[in-house]
Amino acid sequence: MHGHRRPVKRSPWRSPMVLVPAAIGVALVVFAAAALVLLRVRDSDVTPELPPGDTPAATVGALPAGRTWLSGAWTGGTIGAARIEAFGTWRGQPSDVVTTYPAYETWDQIADTDWHIGVLDGFKGRLEYGLPLVPRDHQSSLADVLTGKHDAVFSTVAQLLNKHGRGDSFVRIGLEANGSWFPWGADAQTAADFKAAFRHVQAIMKKVSPKLVFLFDITCGHPLDGSDDRMAPLTALYPGDDVVNVIGCDHYDATTVKSRNADEWKKTLRPDTGPGLADVADFARQHHKSLAVPEWGLQSKAQKGAGDNPYFIYSMYQFFQQNKDILVFENYFNEPDDSLGSAIWEKVQNPRSAAEYKKLWGSPPALRAKPLA
Repeated sequence: MHGHRRPVKRSPWRSPMVLVPAAIGVALVVFAAAALVLLRVRDSDVTPELPPGDTPAATVGALPAGRTWLSGAWTGGTIGAARIEAFGTWRGQPSDVVTTYPAYETWDQIADTDWHIGVLDGFKGRLEYGLPLVPRDHQSSLADVLTGKHDAVFSTVAQLLNKHGRGDSFVRIGLEANGSWFPWGADAQTAADFKAAFRHVQAIMKKVSPKLVFLFDITCGHPLDGSDDRMAPLTALYPGDDVVNVIGCDHYDATTVKSRNADEWKKTLRPDTGPGLADVADFARQHHKSLAVPEWGLQSKAQKGAGDNPYFIYSMYQFFQQNKDILVFENYFNEPDDSLGSAIWEKVQNPRSAAEYKKLWGSPPALRAKPLA
């Protein structure tokens, strides 16, 4: 979503990397815990036919009746297997995937990610790892990645994923590629650098851990700064079919993609300001790739969102059902911090939306006729 959300949502230390280095002590480790997210992978039954040489996104065991994609939530609070599983218990369906991020103030912090992976040991689902392309210390650029002097950082991350039995993780390289709130967020002038950096890092990590699954994603409704082409975040930043397994988009109910009724939802799918959910799904199909929505959620009215909005929850579920042939996972961003106002579980900031989510995800029908009032 738009830049105003990031400093708020990701708070002082996480722009999506909400994690703190392990060496910082218990209090900050708990705070860092508020920085990981939940994510999902897809069942082999819905894996689309791929051209020779492409790798299917994933295969998993049996999913709950009525759902063909993996689903989870960033729960906020103290991260770990127990809390992720508690969210699944609350909604009536287990969590299948979990998301984590490293701290990223410096290159050393990105490499020192053992805690952020290990804290999820014991969780039986898949891991999605949000990987910064550069730290936010204002000392590096996308072009610096191509020099090779930071290759060991990305190799170390892959080694640590292997160490914890996560060699089949989804790796979200340079997440939200068009996000100007991130130090790696690309614009029209740096688009080529982003693509080259993504390709460079993918090659390093795949060599260390060949079963990793690589995700390219953008922020829905946000433009590529410096370009007048609405589709540029996809067309100008896409790194290539040979290095991408899954194409995704983060979507929040706010600003230009706010959805309180059918007319607004229709505009949200293909907004004037940038690619929307339907555009990303089309793009994924055109490239014979899987689809993901790594982050989606409500946003408070104070942050230009619609607040407690069960219509948005219902509409997102409809979208997932309508695109389940390619959907790998979706992940609700349940952040209890008051600044974002997205929580539907512990604590419940949006009770009407929480009831709608629980009814849909607890025992999902093929498609509900209408949302809860």
